[in-house]
Amino acid sequence: MTSLKFSIANNAVTHLGRNLYSTTPPALAELVANSYDAYATAVNINLSNESISIIDNGKGLSIKELETKYAIIGSEKQKEVPFNNLTERKPMGKKGIGKLAAFSLGDVYTVYSKSVGQTGWLTFTLNYKEMTSKNDYDVEVKKTELPEEFLEYKQYSSGFIVKITSTRRKITAATKDNIKKQLSRRFYIDHSKTQFDLKIDGKKLSLDANEYYDKIEYLVYFGKEEDFTLKSKFPKAKRFEKYSKNDKIEKYFSDLNIHGWIGTTNRPKDLKNEDGASFANIIILANGKIADEDILKSKSNARIANSYIVGEIIADDFIASLIDPITSSRQGLDDSIPEVEELIDNINKVRDFVIDQWDVIRQDYAIEKLPTRIKQNHSYKNWLSSLTMEQKKFNNKLLDLLSSKLDEDIPVDEKAVDSMVTSISSVINNLEADELIASFSKETDAEVQFDLLFKLMDNIAKTEDINHANLIKKRLSAIEELERLMEKTETPEKLFEEHLSENPWLIMPYWNIDRNKTKETDYLMNQEYFRLDLGDNNFKKNFLDILIRVAEEEYPIIVELKKNTAKGYAKVVYTDIYNQVTNYRRAMIQKVPDLKGINEKEIKVIFILSEDTGLPGSGNNIEISVDEKQMLESMNISILKYNKILAEAKKMYKDHLEYQKQAKIIPDLSSEVGETN
Repeated sequence: MTSLKFSIANNAVTHLGRNLYSTTPPALAELVANSYDAYATAVNINLSNESISIIDNGKGLSIKELETKYAIIGSEKQKEVPFNNLTERKPMGKKGIGKLAAFSLGDVYTVYSKSVGQTGWLTFTLNYKEMTSKNDYDVEVKKTELPEEFLEYKQYSSGFIVKITSTRRKITAATKDNIKKQLSRRFYIDHSKTQFDLKIDGKKLSLDANEYYDKIEYLVYFGKEEDFTLKSKFPKAKRFEKYSKNDKIEKYFSDLNIHGWIGTTNRPKDLKNEDGASFANIIILANGKIADEDILKSKSNARIANSYIVGEIIADDFIASLIDPITSSRQGLDDSIPEVEELIDNINKVRDFVIDQWDVIRQDYAIEKLPTRIKQNHSYKNWLSSLTMEQKKFNNKLLDLLSSKLDEDIPVDEKAVDSMVTSISSVINNLEADELIASFSKETDAEVQFDLLFKLMDNIAKTEDINHANLIKKRLSAIEELERLMEKTETPEKLFEEHLSENPWLIMPYWNIDRNKTKETDYLMNQEYFRLDLGDNNFKKNFLDILIRVAEEEYPIIVELKKNTAKGYAKVVYTDIYNQVTNYRRAMIQKVPDLKGINEKEIKVIFILSEDTGLPGSGNNIEISVDEKQMLESMNISILKYNKILAEAKKMYKDHLEYQKQAKIIPDLSSEVGETN
């Protein structure tokens, strides 16, 4: 019997084990990665509500190795000599902290270890509560035979077993299914090149393909073309394309030996589990294991296509060249590293290319996605046949927006769909104004010109009525939605952010987004990332909630939102507002060329706080004095409250709100399927 001493100062077990993994799959992935690094060829995971076991046939650890490797937390992982007649494997882990992932799964775990030439197994048990109560923790290591539940592995000449008890999360059938899918995506190991089998409850898991592969319809790949046998991997893809839009980006991926693909599916549902978890993101893999679950998380945008997109990128050499590439939270690559930021920018440009092509492809098939009752409606078919080529293109574009709603896995009211199709048809009909103008300019006969002029005036009047009515209807709906969000005190800040960014007139009545800009970022950005350079290679990340460009203001406007509950992060004082705004402005000036040299006060800032905000002594949780408000205003910083925004919007549209209560007009398709005109 031997004593094994763990050095666990500074709450290492909590910080490096339990707190790093909020769900089961990433914690299991760390333990599987340890087995891979130990040159195991077979790993078995057994799941139940009582325990979780991970069993491998790798090198195992002798008592000396347990002392010099396992018991030292956070040391650089030592290189292992190939084993099991395998070629050298590049290690998935670096810091030797993956073992502590077991404490994310349960409070107690028992280890069984056997190295080559060792008779019997070594065993010891670690207890989370005991380990977190002291800096040095000693456990007894005993020689033993495997317990009955592991007898089938008795023939292993070497191996390592971790049995976790006092589990922290319930393991249901749905949970098991999710674990299988998540683990499959967290590894990319080609069995033909590396012998490594992973089983969960006796069922082998595919580690070189994911279930959404046969749902990819359009795919763009980059890097080494010979690395992809695309036809066999993606059997239902209708279109393959190698990225070639930007030579510099192509060369970037080639020079750094980074290769991968980004693809699109038919529906968002194709990228979701039964429990609703989505795979609609782009992952980075290194040495066979996931290094970042969502590499473009800092580049989020509001484009519909994002929920249809998935991608996998292999960057072994790139990540190996970085020092400490993973964030301290183990959630992904550290985007404060310039090389990582460059990688993210280039991948984002490829994604934008995929989205642009996706838009074109979707529009070509927009009518096919309509419900059968509409597609087969004679009146609708006759109307479609009367359209010009330009009208058809525009109709398809509008229908594509509708089809994105139909793609969602939620019930859609038939009348609402019919109403939308009817409205789209009305919009297309009014495009004839362009044709009337063209005819008017060509016609020389005065009487014909006069007739065309009357038609044109009538058409314009109808169009203006329709546009005005639609605008009012949209704005009334926006007011109602803001009121609904405010009624729920725990509404996430993100929902307010999305709603106000789409309706900036709620914040300032005269603001209007110019949606004719060629680039989305010319008018609106959500959660835009700006890095503030503090000097001496020290950077501070800044995420702007909303950044708006409007014709009425010379410079972009920053809108910062806090939750509509005056607690936690949302409970701010004057200094919080001042410091946050100062960082935002300076980071923007550093990054945006057009802003170089301007006074930071010229960038207008709107700070939106909870309605539980008032003067000192008023009983509000957030207190801003008159002097503080005036000082902020002198720095071009305005304070708004959610209830003030709602009150002003209701005041502006009071008459329309009253009218809406009395009149409800729902346009509908008038003819049934099979009915002729």
